[in-house]
Amino acid sequence: MWTIFNLQLHDNLRSLRFQVSLVVLLLFFVGNGIIYSMKIERLVSEDAMIEQTMERRIEDVSSVGAAAETWVQILNQETGTEFISEAGFNWFPSVLWVNPEYGTNLGYQTLRTTNNWMRRFEVLDWTLIVRYVLSFLCIVLAYNAVSGELERGTLRLVMANPVPRAAFMLGKFLAHLATLVVSVALGSLISLAILALGGLVSLDAALWLSYMTFLLSATLFAALFLLLSMGVSVLARNSATSLVFLVTIWTLLIVVIPQASYLVATQTMQLDDSRWDEMNELQSATWESLQREGSVPRAMEIAAADGYAAERRFARRMREIDGQVNRLRDQIEEDRWEQFRVARRVNLLSPGYAFQYSVEALLGSGLQWMENFGRQGHRYREHLQKFLRARDESDPTSPHIPFLQDFMSQEELDPSLIPRFQSTPVPLEQRLETGLVPITSLLVETILALFFALWAFHRAELSGGEQVG
Repeated sequence: MWTIFNLQLHDNLRSLRFQVSLVVLLLFFVGNGIIYSMKIERLVSEDAMIEQTMERRIEDVSSVGAAAETWVQILNQETGTEFISEAGFNWFPSVLWVNPEYGTNLGYQTLRTTNNWMRRFEVLDWTLIVRYVLSFLCIVLAYNAVSGELERGTLRLVMANPVPRAAFMLGKFLAHLATLVVSVALGSLISLAILALGGLVSLDAALWLSYMTFLLSATLFAALFLLLSMGVSVLARNSATSLVFLVTIWTLLIVVIPQASYLVATQTMQLDDSRWDEMNELQSATWESLQREGSVPRAMEIAAADGYAAERRFARRMREIDGQVNRLRDQIEEDRWEQFRVARRVNLLSPGYAFQYSVEALLGSGLQWMENFGRQGHRYREHLQKFLRARDESDPTSPHIPFLQDFMSQEELDPSLIPRFQSTPVPLEQRLETGLVPITSLLVETILALFFALWAFHRAELSGGEQVG
């Protein structure tokens, strides 16, 4: 096997086809480094402006009562590995608006200046390079791995020696895999160097762990396409036929299935927009009911006469609908997530997306990262409410009616004491749980490709290779 490995490795390094493939792969990774250097610089600048705007809002707060009506922006910060896997970062909202008042909705908004018409032109991440470029290079290198030997008649001479078929196939496979993995490692390190020299990424232990996660996943993905290519090469027995079959399979797996996933998701999981109407009607009906009852906030002097009875009823009712409003909003969000999940399940039929979702999951990016941000937004709102309630209760002059500006503490509040949002990464156990299905899918597909290649080798008539037809 190792003799075959060495011969094939030597042939690859001398091959013009491999040399051109290497240059193409390196150019894509260099392009990634240049594009993301510009993109990260822009993101850093825009995120700083968003955070400054948020800080100005908080610094303008003068009292607990004023804080109760203040809308705060919390930033959906990037994971720092977008150049490895963009994972929808361009498409997800950049900011979540949070208000501690009862009955208000958390609102997502996109504040970064990405041009909606041009978003797809920016997504040249490492996973895209592997999905498209590396998978196609696997075909380019291995489509005639066996059929070429059959056509030249050299395979009969090789098999005349006591070389097991499995050893022959594995020697060629490992040689191709080694050259491709080294090429990907070289290209990705060049991309990483461009980013690091610009001071845009920090080469710490976390980043190297992310890098190794990507490289191992890319190795498994490349192995799958090489084995598939070699199996087809055996069965076709003709290089041209093999290439046509493999390009067709590549188009189906890498292009057609992902394109169809959106259509399948929208047909099988339709969004129920009536919940928005239900939410608005609930808020309007509650407000109208309170007005009819006379249970709306009044002037402080009038309200104090009866111990703020109407204001307390108003605050209690608003607190009651707060839970209902948030449940409806959560159901709307859950429907959106479920539509994403349906599309992802369809995409798992494509080895390219099994690879990408594996990387996304282990890096803590993608859909789980956005869901994690939403959960953190809810927790931050609750934390902000508890803080303001505690500050209000410590003021004996306050009527203590939560989240009505004029009926909470009017004492001066130091803005620096107001809790700031602190983003936390997706927990490791959640990453592993999310990655279980795509990783298993990629592993199973690779194992099936291995069995397919071995089966094709053992059933084929290799000795009659000079007769091609």
